[in-house]
Amino acid sequence: MISPDKIDEWIHEVEERPSSAEIIIRYIANRLSELAKRDEELVAQNIELLNGRKVEEYESRIASLKYQLELLKRQLGGKVVLPTEAPYQPPNSESVNVLLYNPLGQVLKLALNPSEVSSSQEIARLAGEVLPAGTQPAILTTTSLEELLFIFDSGRTVRRPASQMRASDAKKLDWAQADLEEPRVREELAAIHPIARMPLYEFCVQISRRGYVKKTKTASFTTHVEEDYIGKGVLLPADKPCALAFANPDDLFVMVSQEGFIFSMPVVSLPTAIKGVIRLAITDHIVSAFVMSQQPSLAFITQNGKAVYREASWLEPARSFKSMGQPILTKRRREAGVRIVGAAPIEQADWAVFLHQDGKLSLFALSELLDAGSLSAEEASTSIVSFSTFQVPDINQEPIHDNA
Repeated sequence: MISPDKIDEWIHEVEERPSSAEIIIRYIANRLSELAKRDEELVAQNIELLNGRKVEEYESRIASLKYQLELLKRQLGGKVVLPTEAPYQPPNSESVNVLLYNPLGQVLKLALNPSEVSSSQEIARLAGEVLPAGTQPAILTTTSLEELLFIFDSGRTVRRPASQMRASDAKKLDWAQADLEEPRVREELAAIHPIARMPLYEFCVQISRRGYVKKTKTASFTTHVEEDYIGKGVLLPADKPCALAFANPDDLFVMVSQEGFIFSMPVVSLPTAIKGVIRLAITDHIVSAFVMSQQPSLAFITQNGKAVYREASWLEPARSFKSMGQPILTKRRREAGVRIVGAAPIEQADWAVFLHQDGKLSLFALSELLDAGSLSAEEASTSIVSFSTFQVPDINQEPIHDNA
């Protein structure tokens, strides 16, 4: 602030010591320049307000926060009640949803009752063609309270609550009866990813089949999700999106290739621009990507039903990009044709659903499977196409009331 007293002081200083005049004039000139710049900024802000641009920006931020709050509420099944909301209404009972989907956008949903889950159980069997038009189906297990993000290889996305997906009849499981999220021309469905817990993480990592990754701040990624376009996340013409992984700075990012190599790196070290971080053979591609936070171990499943178990401490984070990763399979097993169909971080109480090449869907307690080291000879008589892990919801858990 330039006050009258300050001006009188400067005049007195110049009268006493004329040599100081240059310094004082320079100070005043710099201060006037700063004020002029600030005045221009204020004028620009006023113009934005008059044109509605700033209002639109604030409205967009508010809409984004409301969307993230809605995601969390859906994940909690409405159990958290804010003071301004209507009286608490008990949510519907939570179930495990097994989603079977393919690149054509066809989705079959089976609901598992947590009280009826048992190991070594056949839960359904696909009738007719298991791999329609030569496509590779995949499995995702989630809960009925989830929000699902359908990711197409064009970078386009669609959001759907799991509860709004049409349930399939386990006794008449057929692609012809599937729910459909139809791809546009020259599009394929690349993945489905749960996003209800997205606001709890600081970063989102996009992963391609050829091992290219991109790390984005969740606040920015949420905006792209709301716009129904997150980008392809690829650089090579033949590459396609593979998966998403939500992470916090202290997490360890992991991805696994079909030919049995695993790449890991601290999330903070991942690139913010699309970059290849693992060297893959021309015949190889990424089959799973996830983050390790509190999970004590991870499991890999081969197409012939073998279960490979590793402690989290076994992972050796890469020190640079373009690493070949750690081998999971020996060279002899790779040359014999053994391949990884999927991997996941696990805990003691986890379960897994397997899709077999003959169309059977089987359910196992992972602790039993890992103790045995593989599926039984009968279960492994046909190749495993895909698998997914899940935890059985606690059906006795009391709702949480938050009246703070």
